Amino acid sequence: MTSSPRVLALVGREDGSALWREFQPMAELTRQGHVAEWCRLDDVPLVFEQVALGVYDAIILPRLSWRGDERWIGRAWVDKLHQAGCTVIYELDDDTLTPQIVWRQQLTIERDKSLEDLEHMRRERIAAIRMCDGVTVSNHTLAKVVRQYVETPVRVVPNLVDIRWYRYTLRGVKRVVPPLTIGWAGGARYPEDLEPIAAAWHTIARRYPDVHFVALGYVAPALHAAVPADRLHQFEWRSVDAYLLDLKNIDIGCANVAQNHFNTCKTPIKAWEYTMAGAAVVTSPTLYESVVTDGQDGLVAETAREWVQALSRLIEDPRLRRRLWRNQRRRVAEQHALEKYAAMWLDAWSDIIAAHRTKRWWSSVFEVAV
Repeated sequence: MTSSPRVLALVGREDGSALWREFQPMAELTRQGHVAEWCRLDDVPLVFEQVALGVYDAIILPRLSWRGDERWIGRAWVDKLHQAGCTVIYELDDDTLTPQIVWRQQLTIERDKSLEDLEHMRRERIAAIRMCDGVTVSNHTLAKVVRQYVETPVRVVPNLVDIRWYRYTLRGVKRVVPPLTIGWAGGARYPEDLEPIAAAWHTIARRYPDVHFVALGYVAPALHAAVPADRLHQFEWRSVDAYLLDLKNIDIGCANVAQNHFNTCKTPIKAWEYTMAGAAVVTSPTLYESVVTDGQDGLVAETAREWVQALSRLIEDPRLRRRLWRNQRRRVAEQHALEKYAAMWLDAWSDIIAAHRTKRWWSSVFEVAV
């Protein structure tokens, strides 16, 4: 395509995924002069008016699906968009497609739903993706998963850090938990992701009585039991802006995931969030090995013993903490800055739009020939 694509994302849930995959990319591309916008699902009637006027080349559907008895609505949506000359692109940043996700969801974030209901939801997501003309995903492992279910183009656009937004949001923010703190932030997850951290926290709590601990979001039972109650500071999930402010209370951020399929489909944003909020990081090799170099811009640990050693080093050496933090912050600015690499989104959308238009052209040629 000779010009940049004009796109609109229809956002259902305004959560962390939307922040990384819609709100911030669209804002940055708009700042750079492109037509890249988002709106809420409630605004769909207005969207179709704009589509009919030729305002957009593509509509993005982030993690959307329709229940079985409403699937015709989704089909009607896509058909109407196609009739107006739009390409429809699905956006996904987690593996919500493979069968194993069903029991994982029930164990973590969807405990109130039956396995049967969750399986129906998985199939509905697959049906929604197959209606679309292409898919954007956040890493190459996830791309391989999606390609098992579709024949349309799948393009990888990694998560990128909106450094401007972090600086603006955190300017002048004061912490409420005094240093020195070790912290973890995240949602509900498998116990195996947190077992090494919990074991290390227990040892660190006994070894360093002045160190406090911060848990932001999901407070896993293992973390809660690992340290004295009067030294554990818990912060519940808040809006994406407020969540970032709570991260200011962490001096040493812990990011650990177990070696399993679901985790390898995720992205290492937790290390970047800690860094942008001012913390040095200790991470697992799984998921984070491509963005953290041990001893250079963070520390890497896998076993509980390695976690104790890494955390102890950072507690005892403030100069090391600061050096690793500065190096990681520099690495983020050089390799993962949204401002610098936002065009990756444009390239992915352009590829999918071009493939869809080519397919439509050949279809029309075939119809005429027949």
